[in-house]
Amino acid sequence: MKTLKWLAGLTLAGALIPLAGQAQTSQPVLVHEAQFGTVHEVLGAELAIAAPRAGCPVKFQPIEGGPCFDKVKLKPASVGATRVLSLIRPAQGDWVSGVYGRDFRLYDLFPTAEGFQARELPFETSDVAVPRDCYALNGENVGYSIEHRATGDVALEHQTVVCGGGPRDPDGPYTPEGPPLTPGVQGVWHNTEMVRAEGTMRYLATIGSCDPQYSVKSTWCAEPAVRYLQGHSDEKELDLIAAKRAVQAGDVLQKADTDQWVLKRKGSSKFKVDSRWIDKSFMAAVDGCAPVEAIGWWVTGRPDGLYVTEKALNRCGAPLAPVPTEIWEAYGDDYFIVDCGRDWRRGRSRGKDAQGKQQDDEAAECFNSAGDYLRRIGRNNVIVVVLNERARVDDHLYSGSYISYDVAEVTLNKDRSLSARRIDSFDPSGVYMNNCTQLNDGPPESKGFVIVRSMGVSWARVYRWMSCPVY
Repeated sequence: MKTLKWLAGLTLAGALIPLAGQAQTSQPVLVHEAQFGTVHEVLGAELAIAAPRAGCPVKFQPIEGGPCFDKVKLKPASVGATRVLSLIRPAQGDWVSGVYGRDFRLYDLFPTAEGFQARELPFETSDVAVPRDCYALNGENVGYSIEHRATGDVALEHQTVVCGGGPRDPDGPYTPEGPPLTPGVQGVWHNTEMVRAEGTMRYLATIGSCDPQYSVKSTWCAEPAVRYLQGHSDEKELDLIAAKRAVQAGDVLQKADTDQWVLKRKGSSKFKVDSRWIDKSFMAAVDGCAPVEAIGWWVTGRPDGLYVTEKALNRCGAPLAPVPTEIWEAYGDDYFIVDCGRDWRRGRSRGKDAQGKQQDDEAAECFNSAGDYLRRIGRNNVIVVVLNERARVDDHLYSGSYISYDVAEVTLNKDRSLSARRIDSFDPSGVYMNNCTQLNDGPPESKGFVIVRSMGVSWARVYRWMSCPVY
């Protein structure tokens, strides 16, 4: 017998020849079917309805060409504003939806001593609070069903969502499969709406000439910032945004229109600016909201000069539904099996024979077949799967499985002896499925080997679970 030179417990660091048996093809097997959700409607608040009307008394139509609010019954001042849905285009039957500002608008009415004050809302908003187990659907924004009541028409906020998984169809149409969900307080996403999130107002340096004491880099004026440092001797520096073009209050600058500087003291009465290596943002993230546009720099005028604030439009509410996925078990290469049937790492010396010659370790016997295999295929080394317990066809080997196994590299040395080293971290590649990704966060049984029978020989076939979107 050939002596086995065992190097225990080594992690494979270099590249190895992975294939130990002839590559086999095998069709993937479905492990878990896709989980689809159920479609529901989530209800929000009841809104009053108003529309432009010829002959509306002026006091009930404070916005020229706007809605007539004479039919709106205001809530008590202690309750807050009365939300009103204004129809710009006629409703489609008893349903209102579309593009905000083109098809409808929202107003808040506040009672005053003279009657009321109306405020037009700049963006869509609602009291729809989608439960955390539910998700938004493509094209399903908040809409309004019109209910005709004895006390007058009202508009009820609706949003169609999917709960418990993704939809069966990515584009609809969607039909509610269960009862409507009413607003809740606990376990809900941010209300469905659009908001303009903003950061902290910052000092702005503008192109132009000014008193030399406020001038920086010769052609920029930073009077408000310099005045601040002049009046606050304990402050060493402050953030300064430089506009690369002439600006005025109300302008919106893009990133390319700005530079970020740090205004610092230079001596006792002078100042200088240094450019930032990395841009700094003070944008305040809004929980449950995500930006839908790049950050803009909004210029604001104050009595002492111009300032600037980062702002970006955000969509708030439930995130879009995940794409349902199926889990498939896909297969790769076949590896030669060394069947020890016992824990080969604990092989003990068998002592000496009658001639006083040291016998081979018990473990060495397990690898004789690997040596024969290497000689048969004309290679000097190979990766093998070592069974420490008996295994049958279709048994799965993985970390923590009930069958103990190892992966080892076996080398046929020049002196015809065998060396083996255990690979502690073996992650075989070569398992693919079109449009699918490996399930890297799956349970232990999501990757390993499966015992197969091919050409009268048992092999350990690599497998991995793959996550495959259904559309």
